[in-house]
Amino acid sequence: MVPSVRQIMQDHVQQWERDGRVEIFEEARLLGLDLAIFAITGIDLEGKVDIEWFKEQVSIFLRGLYGLPIVLPGSEIAKAQAAKKRILDTLMPLMKERHDAFHAQWEAAGKDADKIVSNMVESGERISVTKAQMLGIHSTGGDTLRDSALSALQTVMAAGDTTRFALFNTWALLAQLPAIQDKVFEEQKKVIAEFGPEIDFRALSNMPYLDAIFKEALRILPPTAGGFRKLTRDATISGVTLPAGTIVWYHALLLQILDPVLWDGDTSYDIPPYMDWKNNLEGAFQPERWLGDEAKRPRSFYVFGWGSHLCVGMNLVQMEVKLLLTLVMRRFRLELEVPDMMRRLAAQFPYVVPAKGTDGMRLVPRVQGLPWS
Repeated sequence: MVPSVRQIMQDHVQQWERDGRVEIFEEARLLGLDLAIFAITGIDLEGKVDIEWFKEQVSIFLRGLYGLPIVLPGSEIAKAQAAKKRILDTLMPLMKERHDAFHAQWEAAGKDADKIVSNMVESGERISVTKAQMLGIHSTGGDTLRDSALSALQTVMAAGDTTRFALFNTWALLAQLPAIQDKVFEEQKKVIAEFGPEIDFRALSNMPYLDAIFKEALRILPPTAGGFRKLTRDATISGVTLPAGTIVWYHALLLQILDPVLWDGDTSYDIPPYMDWKNNLEGAFQPERWLGDEAKRPRSFYVFGWGSHLCVGMNLVQMEVKLLLTLVMRRFRLELEVPDMMRRLAAQFPYVVPAKGTDGMRLVPRVQGLPWS
């Protein structure tokens, strides 16, 4: 997927280069949307759908995801439900051939998901994100054409939002850390010396410092508040027993604050120093935590879920963030137009939202930038 993701990102970055700046919250949304629709779903919309109309429908749908589930006329959720119907009506005829082929495969395997996965692995078939989603929705009884279209919309929803907030949170922190940016630039020199200037999968797989930056940024500012789980058996925690069937909310940020590798148990401060990005970002943001001795690495990293609920797109979004940072930081230094943007947030839950008009970032050309290819 690297070539298609790179081309979409390169188009965006070249526009930012012409402007000399980028509004990172809005651009993270637009870029996440383009990547989700055109690179991840693999559905060919060109010449078949008004692309701008389709993107607007998806945007309306995404805006209605967060809020009170009360469907009143004119409310965001009511608009989202109407957009959802229009999107599914558009996707179903475009997905019919793909759905029919997968459904035949599903029937031939006796509706056995494990057997289908084994067959894919044995045949060397590429297992796309979209096919994984179709398999998942078939496994829960969703085997109609509409269900397959819904699985594609779920892919767009998950990929678009995950990419959006992972990109924004990483940008927002790095733009305040010039010394970290210089270390990224030095790593890029080494990557080019070893693998050449082409930004391909092999090069992206050999950027340990960027890997560490990605993890450290999302340790401090996870793009999600966590998730809900239903207990399948009784669970006793600190002497309190929660019966099976209880709905439990795991809080990603709280789990990372209480990471035993990092927390010394001191409760005399509201926020531990390693999480205090507002008052001590240079001290809190230490990518080196993720390098070297594994025993000293943070153990709690619930940004993308855990176990059987681990996000299917976790490695994809990490690749996306690294690719974008590679494109941008080979040529530019990053500077926030409003240096205290992160102190003037409009919201911090369920995700970080900057105050209107504060998210501008300058792209300052490096004297001797590095090539992309």
